[in-house]
Formats: sequence, C-alpha cells, structure tokens
Amino acid sequence: MKKTIIFAMLIAIMTIASPVSAQTIVKGHVVNEKGETVEYVSIGFEEGDSEDQSSNVGTISDAKGNFELEIPANRKNDLVFTHVSFQKAIVPYETYANGQQLTVTMKDKMVELAEVVVGKKNKLQKIAGKAISGPVASFRGKGKVDGTEWGPVFKSKKDYVISNILLTIKGISYQWCVLSFNIYEIQGNKFVNILNKPIYHRIEKRNGKQRLDIQPEETIVLRGKRKYYISVMVVDSDRYGILDMQSQFKTSYARSITKGKKRKLPIGPAIQVKGYEIEQ
Repeated sequence: MKKTIIFAMLIAIMTIASPVSAQTIVKGHVVNEKGETVEYVSIGFEEGDSEDQSSNVGTISDAKGNFELEIPANRKNDLVFTHVSFQKAIVPYETYANGQQLTVTMKDKMVELAEVVVGKKNKLQKIAGKAISGPVASFRGKGKVDGTEWGPVFKSKKDYVISNILLTIKGISYQWCVLSFNIYEIQGNKFVNILNKPIYHRIEKRNGKQRLDIQPEETIVLRGKRKYYISVMVVDSDRYGILDMQSQFKTSYARSITKGKKRKLPIGPAIQVKGYEIEQ
C-alpha cells in the first residue's frame, strides 16, 4: 500500500489557532489601474514574530478578483495585497475597520527586462530536480488550500535562463484545478520572488495522469552560486478534492504566502527545472 503525504496535515502543523472573539468581515474586489480584475492576489498582514497572531490571517482573491477575509477584533494591522505582476498595495486598518466593501487598486511594477545571450550550441540542462523519488505527495482541499505553497530548495551552479518547469501528476479528483508556480531567491531568511509574470496552469481530471511541461512566457534568470526555492500550489478548483504528485527526498519548504509562515521538510513535490547556460 502506497504511503500518501496529505498536504492538509502540513497546513494543520503550520496553523496557530486564534482565540474566539468578535470578527471584522472584510469583502472586496482587486483591480489594476485600468479597472481590470486581478486574480489570485495574496491578502494578509506583514509577517510578525512568533507572538504576533496577526500573521495567522490571510486569503487569496478568486479568479474574478473577489475576496472575503475574517479578521479577529483585536487585530488592527494594515492589510497587505501582493501579486508578482504588481507593486504591493496596503489598506490601513481605519479603511477596513467598519467592514465595508473595498475596491483595491494595484499598480504595475516597473520591470527591467533581463538581457541574456544563450549560445547556439548550448544544450538543455537539468538545473533542479535530481533527487531520490518518494511516495505520492498530495494537496487536499477546496481551491486555494489555505494559500500554502510547497516545493524544493536548489542551488544554481552557473547563470541559467529557465526554459522548462516539469511536474508529474499522479492523480486528480478535482474536475479541474489551477496550479500556480513561484520561484524565489533565498536571501537569508527572506524569500524574494524573481517572477514578473504569474505562472498558472490549469489541469483537468479527464486527462488523468499527466506530465506537465511548462514553458514560462518571461525570461527568468538564475544567477550562479545562489539558492532558490521553486513551489507549486492550488489556487483555484471546482470542488473539494485531492491532487497527487510525484515527490522527492530533497530539502523543501511548505510556506504560507498569505500568513508569512514556513516549515522546512525533508520531502516535497518533484519539480524539475531545465534551462540553458548564459554566455558571459
């Protein structure tokens, strides 16, 4: 009988219960400067220390930019909205304290495009994903699975530009779900997202077991001798379900993007990264 790693258990470990008290329910809609919907925005508070329970509150907007968040009465922090394509947006406590409907506008990032040169004879190389295969690893829940991502840590030996991100799906009980991939440079205790465009991928039950081969739209550069973290999470789905992935025995993190909490693990989803070496 195959062992199954249930991701919900990891979430339970990371979650710290908040005391029961009156709550403020904040609802709203997230748009860009043109008034267009912004999907899958992370909403929460700045990460506090271990005694700061405000960091245990968070959510993700849906595909239409709508969100709803319950905030304990004793929390008076500013709400923070983050998305890889936009500047951070902050809503002061005084603005949402009365529980009114909010419209949050996110401003575009000023992006400096990377200029890279890849030699014509350069061969595609596996940058990350070399590890011993493990049992099935699973996400379980409805949609955003508490806003928690999961993935391995790896080191880039040289300068590379990413061409492919690969992941084997072993099974799916959702009729459909949307996956989000993120790539961070680890700088001390900080995880700095290096993407300028989100990487979303929709998968469907009718396709059964499948090998995802995702080719990012933007130029993603990894610098040599730096440490990175690549993650995957379910951000949307049609129902409560389970997504099974191939895993690997490699140092990984389960990380809440809305609550600022992370847990180091010896195993994670077997995400492979391939790319080409950049000429100096």
